[in-house]
Amino acid sequence: MKVTAAVVVSLVLAWLALWATNTGILVYSADTSFAVMRDCRYFIGISVLRRMMPLAERCPLIKKVGN
Repeated sequence: MKVTAAVVVSLVLAWLALWATNTGILVYSADTSFAVMRDCRYFIGISVLRRMMPLAERCPLIKKVGN
């Protein structure tokens, strides 16, 4: 039981740290109708933010996405 509680607390603390620093985790990546762009969607806090990236640059797994 203590191990489960420690894992849950660790995940909550990691989520709060990502939310506080406006850092998102990549949840979706796809080509767009524009030949040179890629659609990257990042989970941050309780929302998913969309960012467009040049096709030459792949969507990083973790990225600063907030204002």
